[in-house]
Amino acid sequence: MKPAVDAFGRVHRSLRISVTDRCNLRCRYCMPAEGVDCMPRDELLTFDEIALAVDVAAEMGIDRVRITGGEPLLRRGLVQLVEMLADNSKVADVAMTTNALLLSRHAEALADAGLNRVNISLDSLDPRRFHEITRYGLLETAWKGVEAATAAGFSPLRINVLLLDGFNDDEIQGWLDLTARCEVDVRFMELMPIGEGVRMNRQGRYVDVARFRDRLVAEKGLVTADVEVGNGPARYWSVPGAPGRIGFITPVSEPYCNLCSRMRLTSIGRLRPCLAFDEEVDLRPALREGDREVVREGFLRALADKPAGHHWSGGQITKSTMSSVGG
Repeated sequence: MKPAVDAFGRVHRSLRISVTDRCNLRCRYCMPAEGVDCMPRDELLTFDEIALAVDVAAEMGIDRVRITGGEPLLRRGLVQLVEMLADNSKVADVAMTTNALLLSRHAEALADAGLNRVNISLDSLDPRRFHEITRYGLLETAWKGVEAATAAGFSPLRINVLLLDGFNDDEIQGWLDLTARCEVDVRFMELMPIGEGVRMNRQGRYVDVARFRDRLVAEKGLVTADVEVGNGPARYWSVPGAPGRIGFITPVSEPYCNLCSRMRLTSIGRLRPCLAFDEEVDLRPALREGDREVVREGFLRALADKPAGHHWSGGQITKSTMSSVGG
């Protein structure tokens, strides 16, 4: 079978799957304080339906899967889904993104089920700031999740830090020190004009991570990390001699659309070829009927519809919330 290639010749290997639109935090760049209206549980894809979508995608060469949310660990029985996906011989890699609040309970079981990698969203090392940006979160609880993931063998662990001007952009030395002590990848990310991120952009919270990177490399003497890390857009540097790495993800200041190899499947079965655009292909009816050929046609249609790139730097706004799309 031909690989999953879009109209611009980009070969796709990665599928991000949201298993729930619910979250136990209300991060200011993601959700309003009152939260969002969540889908009824019977609207969500079942594990069997997700497994079918992944199997069809894997036959097309899309063999790297990332489980997201909302907060994926709120989905009951998630370890079972990980096991189902890891048992698929056509799937090369199963990963998960989490806020880590529930990770200490599940890290060992997830590793035993076959989860390969974990990304943790954690925007501050300061307990007060962490509580402020998440509205509900306790840094102590999240950090127990970090420690549990490390103990379970997820290495290198990745921590995603959304940089916000005047909020956490003065914590850089603390993150550098962490990579000097531990085998951890800390990745700095830009605020994207998606959902609540639009409002925070208007408040002047956006940080140009490309410029930030260049300044940090010059001031701190960072060196490029030559090894290939993961499947995503991050580019890595490190403190000389440090076991950990520093990554930079620059979707607005230095777009990497020409290298994009991923699509997203929402928790209700809509396949989204590009994060920046709200157009989706509804796979749920075919998944509910178990119609593999129609599911495959849906993937092909999404590939054909995928645009060359976004226009965020030109003022484009994405209406969907990150919790509904999947991180």
